Amino acid sequence: MNMKKIISTIIIALSVSSAVMAQKAQYKVEESSARNMPEWVLSTEKDYLIVSATGGDIEEAKAAVLGNVKKQISQSIATRIVSESDMRTSTFESNDTYSHTQSLETSIMSRTAKLPFIGEISLSKAADYYWERRYYKSTGRYEYFYAVKYPFSEFEMKRLVMEYQEHDSRLNERLAKYEADIDFVSSIEEIGDIINSLRVFLDEFDTMDPRYNQVEILSNRYRSLYDQITVDWSQEKKGTVTVSLSLAGRPVSTSQRPTVKSNCATGISSSYEGNILVIRYNDENCYDEDENYIEVRFRAGNKYISERIFFKSTVNISLTGTVTDASTGEPVAYAKLTLIPGGRTATSGRNGIYIFNDLPAGDYSIQASKYGYKTTETPAYTVSGSTVRTDIVMTPDPNAVQKYTAPAMPQVQTAGTEQPSARTEQQTVTSPGKDPLNTVRNGLAAYFRFNGTTRSDVSAIQGNPINGPQYTTDSPDGTQAIALSSIDGSQIVFPKSLIVYPNNNYSVTFWMKGFSDGHVWSMACGDYRYNYPKLTIKDGKFFIYNVTDYTGSSFSHPALDYNWHFIAIVVRSEGSTVMGSLYIDGVLVDSIKLYGSTNRACTKFLLGGASESDNNAIDTIFDNLRVYSSRALTDEEVAQIYMSEK
Repeated sequence: MNMKKIISTIIIALSVSSAVMAQKAQYKVEESSARNMPEWVLSTEKDYLIVSATGGDIEEAKAAVLGNVKKQISQSIATRIVSESDMRTSTFESNDTYSHTQSLETSIMSRTAKLPFIGEISLSKAADYYWERRYYKSTGRYEYFYAVKYPFSEFEMKRLVMEYQEHDSRLNERLAKYEADIDFVSSIEEIGDIINSLRVFLDEFDTMDPRYNQVEILSNRYRSLYDQITVDWSQEKKGTVTVSLSLAGRPVSTSQRPTVKSNCATGISSSYEGNILVIRYNDENCYDEDENYIEVRFRAGNKYISERIFFKSTVNISLTGTVTDASTGEPVAYAKLTLIPGGRTATSGRNGIYIFNDLPAGDYSIQASKYGYKTTETPAYTVSGSTVRTDIVMTPDPNAVQKYTAPAMPQVQTAGTEQPSARTEQQTVTSPGKDPLNTVRNGLAAYFRFNGTTRSDVSAIQGNPINGPQYTTDSPDGTQAIALSSIDGSQIVFPKSLIVYPNNNYSVTFWMKGFSDGHVWSMACGDYRYNYPKLTIKDGKFFIYNVTDYTGSSFSHPALDYNWHFIAIVVRSEGSTVMGSLYIDGVLVDSIKLYGSTNRACTKFLLGGASESDNNAIDTIFDNLRVYSSRALTDEEVAQIYMSEK
């Protein structure tokens, strides 16, 4: 060692000694575990942590030391993981590299504290310890000082880093599984079990971890499944109805016995046959000129799913069954069934069940057809006074492709030029067949066709008409649509927010005819400050608002005529950026950057009428409103919806 290093070492030793002596001058050691303080207390040693703490009594000081040991080990692991990995590219938001790294280390420390090794740290494993009871003359108080020499080698460090990384990898796998399983839920109870599991899973992450927000959003998506469950029913014969549940077109089960009551039937009993609930009743006090119903109610989380089943007391059903997919075994909804001979037709319901009433006894065949499937013919027979069940299996047709024409990209109108119609230039593309209800079902929270009702076709949600909106037969698909008037201030109020918050991923599609300025749709919270997200039309342009503290952003798009047009609003989170996209007639017209999101749970969704934030009511006709509560549609999916509904 050269002279400079010797002098430097002496200076450091004298400095430490001076500091210790100065500190000791403030107190008197009245009791200690050893005659002299061990040298290791004020030094560092390889493969050991030297940790100390103070407390009002010896137990408090020991507890503080134990906490500091765990903290130092967690801090060491976090520093090593951040320095040796590519985690610096994480999505933690920060203004500078140092703060960014600190955020990462703090988050990793929080999760490291949950490792089994940290929980096994004990003062009994310390290589040595020292304590003393100190009396401070200036204040007259006593304090205990406690120090430990705790073994912690480089080998243990590497082992713990590996243990952390394996644990973190398992967390990512669990999160991915929760994400994937949402499309395969098979029962009401499974939804509740997963929501409870996600509540516990959330504790694995601190609020700085991006996955914390992912788990919260995923929990809301699972809760929204309750609203997508529908009750399907059929009356198989006099005194008997059957009930089943479906979610996004898939059958789901429940182990619960629902509440069942009627306005006229007596002697009601119910039992399960597989996943089908069979309800039997006595209808002697029911008359066909009255509205006879049985109300069935299932519990779903903290809410109820209810359905009124209107039955007849003189029905004579002869032929029923279920239409299923040959490859998946799932029900086939809305298949057209033709009875041969006779030509009578029926349509399978959402649960695949069909019914032919009041048939003479004899032999028949049932022809089943639906786009995307091969036409099939199934033999059947009926017996007088009996109900015969005949199930039908349909085989998908891999060659089912339909030609259709889609509009060319609209051009923005400039001064002195004439704007061509959005449907003038056309190109031929291919698409799977038209089946609006089953087109892009993944994430579809609500679908309102306004065909004489404001009820959703895919969930137990029904809108409340305000100020007399009118149904009209002027619609793009030849059925009914809903007309709203600015003079009347008419609108539809849905008793759900429909869009999951924070509002960073969602999609709303609909058809409109008549583009007057005013409020199109928004979430309602009973407070004008939180009337977001919101879509309006101002000066012929669509404006979208995604947060409360700015005046909205305008999409650039051509002027629209009075004819029917398909509109899609897609909001997508891309890292820390939120983008809003406008599609007109199936084509992406403009994408703009949005600012912020609404972190408030609203209670309603408004269509038309005046908004809570003072936007005027609108004059227009709406049809086929779809809401994807927490999912951003792709370009291809928007085109598929447009193709299926045009």
